[in-house]
Amino acid sequence: MLVVMLLAGMAVGIGAAHLGLHLQAVTSASVVAMGIAFVLSLWPHIIIHEAGHALAGLARGMRLLAMGIGPLRLERGSGGWRLRRGGGMNGIGGFAAVVPDGERGLSRTDQVLVLVGGPLANLITAALCLAAALLWNPAPWVAGLLAGSAAAALLLALANLFPFHSQGWRSDGQGMLDLLRNSPDGALQLQVSQLVALTMAGVRPREWPASIQPATTQPDADTGRDAGGTSPMLAASADSMQLSRAVDLGDAEAAHRCAARLATRYWGVAEAMRPVVAVNMASHVALMVGDEALLDAWRRLCEGTSVMDLTPYRHWLDAELATLRGEDAAAVADAVAQARQTLPLVPDPVGLLLLGEFLDRLEVRTGLAPPITAM
Repeated sequence: MLVVMLLAGMAVGIGAAHLGLHLQAVTSASVVAMGIAFVLSLWPHIIIHEAGHALAGLARGMRLLAMGIGPLRLERGSGGWRLRRGGGMNGIGGFAAVVPDGERGLSRTDQVLVLVGGPLANLITAALCLAAALLWNPAPWVAGLLAGSAAAALLLALANLFPFHSQGWRSDGQGMLDLLRNSPDGALQLQVSQLVALTMAGVRPREWPASIQPATTQPDADTGRDAGGTSPMLAASADSMQLSRAVDLGDAEAAHRCAARLATRYWGVAEAMRPVVAVNMASHVALMVGDEALLDAWRRLCEGTSVMDLTPYRHWLDAELATLRGEDAAAVADAVAQARQTLPLVPDPVGLLLLGEFLDRLEVRTGLAPPITAM
């Protein structure tokens, strides 16, 4: 795929040079057409970009969980695919959530190729637009439309290939550079991917092998970054998984350490990931701390735009909060019912299993269901 990317880039460069000669007599109509096409084609090129990531992942045997373009989300839960409006995310125009499936998608090569897929799709689009303008020999204003669209696609490809961080997100180029250099971020990304693969295979956190547990250090209180410069987003993902494992094992001491690190990272992650962090923190409080004020504080932070739909977890946390407040059984039962109704929105089998267990325990604890006895 890297070779294809190089060839696509060469084709774009050659095509642009030829088109420049072809449009020596530039008309005002062609200039206006180029500007209009450049602006109007940006969103379609973002869709093509994210589709490129998704197709690259699928080609490597991975699984597509969700795609987001602007405020729209296409998500796959245990109940199937659905389209919803989730709000825009600061720092990026779109995303494709592609995760390993079993052993497929775990290698460094797999991860790099998924990142390459987006810019490559844009380069191919730019090359096709320029080829159409040259081979079709259309009117100047049509050639201008094609040239403007090609320029937008090329700009999007180059911008994403450049390594940088934007409001908590890493560019494709930054991710590729980390993986190719085997930097701390690259190594942590591979470890997190292994745990995601186990989760998608139905392996619950307490059964994850200790040999692949990602290690993070205490982050700086001001920046949320580790002393080694690890990305807050990757470190937060690692700490979230470690927290889930500690809670599933019933290890209160380890859970407290993980929660302390994760809480410090909250403001350092991308805005669209903060509700996810808040849900993890609130879950820890509900299951292992039982502090009403602390649970209420984290529950409030679970709202807002998020990468994935957190509705089932919000309903469960509402039920836990109602229990701590001593509200009547009807309020608890209503929140539990809403959580169970929205369970199909949970995308992974482990999340579905654990949330079901949390609801079962809550119903037993509040007298909404009889105690569960072993057979």
